[in-house]
Amino acid sequence: MKLPKNFTTIGPELRPYQLESFIFCLWQDSAGLLLDMGSGKSCVAINVARYRIQTSGITKILVVCPTSVMYNWVAEVHKWSEYKPVIIHDSREDRIEKIKSSGYQFGIINYESLYPILRDLQVLNQVPQKKSLLLINNWKEVISRLNFGMIIFDESARFIKNHNTKRTFASQLFADTVKYKLILTGTPISNKPLDVWSQFRVLDGGETLGRDFYAFRNYFFFKHPPNKFGQFFIKKDLIPVLSSKIYKKCIRKKKEDVLKDLPPQIFQTIPIEMDSNLKNIYIDVKRQIISEIETMEGKTVLVISSILAKLMRLQQITAGFTVKDNKTVELVHKPKLNALLEMLEIIVENEESAIVWCRFLKSIDMISQSLNRLKIKHLTMSGEDKDKEKYAKWKGFQTSDIPIFVGQVESGGLGIELFKLNGVAEKTQHSIFYENTFSLDVREQAKARVHRIGQKSTCLYLDLVVKDSIDEMILNSLVQKKSVADKILEVGVKKFLEVEK
Repeated sequence: MKLPKNFTTIGPELRPYQLESFIFCLWQDSAGLLLDMGSGKSCVAINVARYRIQTSGITKILVVCPTSVMYNWVAEVHKWSEYKPVIIHDSREDRIEKIKSSGYQFGIINYESLYPILRDLQVLNQVPQKKSLLLINNWKEVISRLNFGMIIFDESARFIKNHNTKRTFASQLFADTVKYKLILTGTPISNKPLDVWSQFRVLDGGETLGRDFYAFRNYFFFKHPPNKFGQFFIKKDLIPVLSSKIYKKCIRKKKEDVLKDLPPQIFQTIPIEMDSNLKNIYIDVKRQIISEIETMEGKTVLVISSILAKLMRLQQITAGFTVKDNKTVELVHKPKLNALLEMLEIIVENEESAIVWCRFLKSIDMISQSLNRLKIKHLTMSGEDKDKEKYAKWKGFQTSDIPIFVGQVESGGLGIELFKLNGVAEKTQHSIFYENTFSLDVREQAKARVHRIGQKSTCLYLDLVVKDSIDEMILNSLVQKKSVADKILEVGVKKFLEVEK
């Protein structure tokens, strides 16, 4: 398989699977790049965009991505192309001015700004306010004046999975105005097969899965139990049909099949004992939570978010703190924190590096303060950091001699690279989960920050798990490839917590 005539790539030569994916995307106007995290989706997408610019008369590409990776997309465009990227963000005036400008080739915008941009353009162009076919047609006319010829939707499985959100509605309107489209994701089905419809409605206007979500759902899925609390399950005899439709438009490459030269991954659980004092605190709170949710029996589907919020209180205790009267209080006994610090001291002594993933800001603060006392250099990153600051921090960790990175997993586990650029095969890079979230997708994203193209060191993943606690239950669910919410719906809260009677 060869590159098209008169087209050359910039930077390192495409790997065979990347070249195959690139050619696949040229065969059709709209395609899905289903490459595992860390296998170079953005490189392929940027080269597809370059080809469209050079052969199809396109002048502007729109990249729609999570907020946390906008600056990474700028770096990727610089790395893989000769074209100019611009971030369409910040103030309303700035967004409007930039999205209408012709002074760049790659416009990079976050999903959260798509609908506000639509609303602003509506006002500026005096589009009627009523929601009607006329309104949609007028909106499309306004969007087409922006002169985007291609749109790349990054992390589509996470950000355009719900068919009835403003974000998905705006994505559809933008997509319907351009000829060439790409969706980028590890797999189009993150947690629920139903999620695939919205992505394909954006990708090809309904050509593959239809324009009516409910018709799609009624054909491919059944509800069990059939009452209002039931869940939708795909009809087994139609799985091959749905799969065939998906893979006519998508190319799938798994990391283990195409990146055999990546270093090995090792997974290990570190069990941590609770002393009697911490155990008493934990049991008291667990009993309190059970009593609070007993009245929810039979209504689990409606109150699952409330149940998960209550379970976080148990996670906080195993992390070493609790919340009383809206005040965060550190516990005297913090065995998990102590175990982590011992591990980090050994890692630093061995001249290796570690990423520590936390769920709670308090955990990040406690770890950072402890590392300061030990005089261990480190960086912290959380959802409170601005996007530009996040980019500077993870790039700083990647390129410096700072050995420890402490990040909030939900804000830092997406679209960034945390492998050390000076890593060597003889060393190990540690990725430590101090806390897990309830989401399997968030964990998989975080794992992929180190095991990706460019990594030379062995990747060791460590879960710090307080025995006989919520930590074990969460990890068991995630290892079974289930979200905690799904596991609770399956077995019930009491069985999930293994409450002693």
